[in-house]
Amino acid sequence: MAEGMMTETSGREAVLLVSGDAVRARQLAIALGGIPLRVDAVDAALDHLRGHGAAAGECVVVIDVAGSAADVASGHDAVEALVRLDPVPAVLVLVPDGQEDAAPSFIAAGAQDALPACDAIALRRAVLAARRRQERENRLRAALADAGRAGGEDGSEAGGQAGGEARGDAGGLFDAAAAAVEAALDPMLALTAATLESPLLPSQQDRLAAIRAAASTLRATISALRSTKPETQGVETLTLGDLVAGARAVAVEGGAGQHFIADAGGLRSLLVLLTAETGAELSLSLQPTGEAAELILRRRGAPRLRPLALAVAGPQVRRLGGRLFADGASDAGADGAGAGGGAGEWLTARIPVQLPARSAAPPASLSVLLVEDNPIGRLVAAGFFKALGHAVTTAEDGAQGVAAATEGRFDLIVMDVQMPVMDGHEASRAIRALPGEAGRVPIVALTAGTDAEDDAQCRAAGMDDCLHKPLTMDRLCAVLERLFPGRAPQGG
Repeated sequence: MAEGMMTETSGREAVLLVSGDAVRARQLAIALGGIPLRVDAVDAALDHLRGHGAAAGECVVVIDVAGSAADVASGHDAVEALVRLDPVPAVLVLVPDGQEDAAPSFIAAGAQDALPACDAIALRRAVLAARRRQERENRLRAALADAGRAGGEDGSEAGGQAGGEARGDAGGLFDAAAAAVEAALDPMLALTAATLESPLLPSQQDRLAAIRAAASTLRATISALRSTKPETQGVETLTLGDLVAGARAVAVEGGAGQHFIADAGGLRSLLVLLTAETGAELSLSLQPTGEAAELILRRRGAPRLRPLALAVAGPQVRRLGGRLFADGASDAGADGAGAGGGAGEWLTARIPVQLPARSAAPPASLSVLLVEDNPIGRLVAAGFFKALGHAVTTAEDGAQGVAAATEGRFDLIVMDVQMPVMDGHEASRAIRALPGEAGRVPIVALTAGTDAEDDAQCRAAGMDDCLHKPLTMDRLCAVLERLFPGRAPQGG
């Protein structure tokens, strides 16, 4: 049964409360400033949402399980039923006081958040945040629908001007969709990396490592499919075991435990390209050559598909600074991409990598100013620095960062680029204008940008290096080693 509490609104303003307690419902209505509709069971909520079609995707459903333990147990089923709807509404869960530890299980079931029912301010914020997330998802859903229509038009007018425009729109959509996926993956990768730095059970460590490998592969594949801009290398310290984690049909023949420094995302993308053929096999080995090393990838596939594999993987191998050979051409030093002869089944890629520098002296602590407006970003980055033994002072926007740089003495400033009040570029220019040592402190950009133009803008603003999101311990250590050789322990 549904009980109207005020005139129902539509669109993004709709909030639906699922609660069997009328008294609590009135209290929650006051906390939220008025709830348009209440139902006493999830079945009624499902019927209501199904009857509103596309508008259901713009609704925030608040499930009140704060009444009893039985409500908590049934709440998981309610969340799972709601998130199976198409379109999916935003779901929030109100848990009983003292049972906040139940929140992760509701989020795992598909809820956007789970919070104590007694905190009215947190509830209002959660509803507003859920609405914002739904707006972004609705825009992406609409863009994907437009892409489907554009694809149909392109197929019906092959070769025509309308088809060309549709393909251009689809390319722009891919960039937008890829950016949305990367924006979701970045915090997931950062939090996963931070969690892996904490004490964990072996099974938890393995699962999180698999999640990180899968997400990194997805991000690298998206980057590899973007051919319009040169990708910036995401340098990390890793082993061949780290590189092939979760990959199929890939074997490690030598140097499995040796650490090396390379573009991990680019290499994982290359693995995806080289094993895309059904039945293809890939083996990896690492051969040290003095202070550097060479990563050797040997691929075996169907001979008739070798030209296709050369064409697909060649550009990525060259972006990584390596060379791709066909059959025995690697021994003769000829580039296989230009050898059109035999129908062999083997390809060999040889990619130069670096080996971590060995420091005889223990690393010294750095005094770091971290300027980052995102609280999760601050938590992750500060945790990495503290895990390395460095002291961290934080600021929440560029203006605060400039003030702190003026008043304090820091060895390093890590500056987010996109921030309110004053962005990272403007703040860096202001710091560079400071007199004395304060204006000469090394500044590292913390940026979601991925191309050379983004890096150039940061350096033009006075920054010395760039840390690309998602931030990982390996990326941080690589930058610290470049700026402070011997003072930053290597990751891995």
